[in-house]
Amino acid sequence: MPSECPKCHGTAFELRTDEDGVVSAVRCDCNLDRMGRDMLRQARIPRRYDHCTFDEFNIQPGDTGHVAAKQAVRDWAELWPAVNHGLMLLGPPGTGKTHLAVAVARELIETKRARVVFYEQRDLLKSLQGTFDSGGSQREADVFGPVQDAEVLILDDLGAGRTTAWARDVMHDIIAHRYNEQKPLILTSNLDIGDEAPARRASARPVEAPLSLKDRLGDALISRLYEMCKIIHLTGRDFRKTIGQVSRDYK
Repeated sequence: MPSECPKCHGTAFELRTDEDGVVSAVRCDCNLDRMGRDMLRQARIPRRYDHCTFDEFNIQPGDTGHVAAKQAVRDWAELWPAVNHGLMLLGPPGTGKTHLAVAVARELIETKRARVVFYEQRDLLKSLQGTFDSGGSQREADVFGPVQDAEVLILDDLGAGRTTAWARDVMHDIIAHRYNEQKPLILTSNLDIGDEAPARRASARPVEAPLSLKDRLGDALISRLYEMCKIIHLTGRDFRKTIGQVSRDYK
C-alpha cells in the first residue's frame, strides 16, 4: 500500500502561504505525478514500448541520420503546442520510428500533461469493427471520441493491413478531422509515399512494384499529409534483429 504523501496527507492539495501571508490550496506534486501515470495509461501505449524514451534511443557511432531524426523529433516535442505541423516518420522496419513516436508521447505527457492517444492502425480498425457487434461493450463513439479529442494522435504503422474502401474512409475521417481542427498527427510507416513510382496503379503487372502510401490511402489524403506533417526519413539496419539475437545469446 503506498505511503501517504507528507505534503498533502492524501488530500491531493497542499496549503501554501505566499509572501503576503495569504494561504491557498494548490495541487500537490504527488497528484501531478499520479495524473501523469493515469494519462500514460489512457494514452494506450503498449507495454512493449515502456522503454521508449529519447534517452534510450540508441544511435550507432557515425549514424548522422538517426542523430538528425532524433533531434528533429525532440525539438518538436519541446516546441509543442507552439507548432503548426505534425510528424511523419518513414523508413524500413526496425529503424526506430515507433520508438521516437512513443518518446514524444512520454515527453508530452510527463512534462506538459498533454492528452495523447496511441493506436497502431490495424488495432484501431479492429476496435472500430468490434463496435459493429450488437452485443459488444463498446460503441463507435467510445473509440472515435478519444481519437478525435486527443491533443496529439499517434498512428503507428500507417498503411499496414488490407486496403479496403471502409478502411480508407476511416483514415480519411480521422485525418480530415484533425486537419480541419488543426490538431497534430504523428505517423509512422514502413511504406514509401509513392511519388517516385506513380505508374504502379496503372501497371499491367502491379505485383512487380511494392505498395506505397499513395496506393493505400489515395492521392487526396497524401496531399493533406504533406501539408500537415514534417517528413522524417529513418534508414539503416533493423535494430530488432541485433537486439533479438543478443538477448537470446545464452552463455
